Amino acid sequence: MFMLLVPSHVKGGEAGDYEPSKVEDSLKILFQTLAVTDKPGERERINNKIITILSKTLRLEESFHYPFDSLSSLGKITASDDMLRIYTWNFPVSPINYKYYGFLQYRGNDSGEVSLHFLNPAETSREDLEQEQFSAENWYGALYYQVHAVNYLDDTIYTLMGFDFNHVYTSIKIIDVLSFNDGLPVFGAPIFQFGRVIKNRVVFEYSSRAVMFMRYVPERDMIIYDHLSPSSPRFEGQYRYYGPDFSYDGFRFDNGKWIHVPDIEWK
Repeated sequence: MFMLLVPSHVKGGEAGDYEPSKVEDSLKILFQTLAVTDKPGERERINNKIITILSKTLRLEESFHYPFDSLSSLGKITASDDMLRIYTWNFPVSPINYKYYGFLQYRGNDSGEVSLHFLNPAETSREDLEQEQFSAENWYGALYYQVHAVNYLDDTIYTLMGFDFNHVYTSIKIIDVLSFNDGLPVFGAPIFQFGRVIKNRVVFEYSSRAVMFMRYVPERDMIIYDHLSPSSPRFEGQYRYYGPDFSYDGFRFDNGKWIHVPDIEWK
C-alpha cells in the first residue's frame, strides 16, 4: 500500500517546479507508460511517481481550474458548485483485477483554501458495498465521471456516478454520495430509498460486453439509468448475462433522500 506523506503546502521554489503547465507533459508520458508496461514492479514505481507529482501540483491554487487536457487517462470532473474537483485513474493488475487511485480537491471549508485528499485504495467486499461507509484512506475505487451537488439543511451532498471495470466478465456502475465531516471526506450515506429499503450507495453489475446508461439529467432533475435484466430467466442472479432491457428507472431527490422511481418514460 502506498502511503502519501507530503507537507500540507508546497514551498515557493518547489511550487514553481510543480506548476500544472510544467508537469503536464511529464505526467502524460508517465500515464502512457503505465498503460503499456507489463512489469508489476515497474507499474507500481510509475504509479507512485504519478501520485507524488500530482500530490504537489494539486496543492497549488491554480491547479483547481487547470484543464490538464492532454491527460486523457486522468478523469477530471468538477461539481456544479465549483467547490469540489475529483481526479481518478486506474490500471490493470491482471485480467481480473484493476487498481484505482484518485485525489479530491475541496475548497468548501471555512478558510476557503483548497484542501487535497488522496484516495487510497483498500480491499473491500463487494457483498457489503451498498451498506458500508468509506473514508479517503479506505476507498473502494472507481472512475468517477459525473458529480452533482445538492444542498440540504445547509449541507452540500455530492452525488457521484462511477464506473469499475471489475473483471473480464462483468462491469460495475456505482451511484454514491460524498460529504465532508470536519473537512474530511466520507463516502456513502443512508439516503438511497427503495420503498422501505435504505442503502448507502447503489451498485449495478452487468455484462462487460454491454453498455449501461446512467447519469444525472438536469432537464428532468433526476438520475436516470438503464434497467438491467438477464438475457434469459434461467440466468437470474448471474450478472455476466445482464444488460439493458430498453426500460429506464431513476432517482429523484426529495427531502434529503434519493427516492427510487421505476419505469420512467425516457427517450
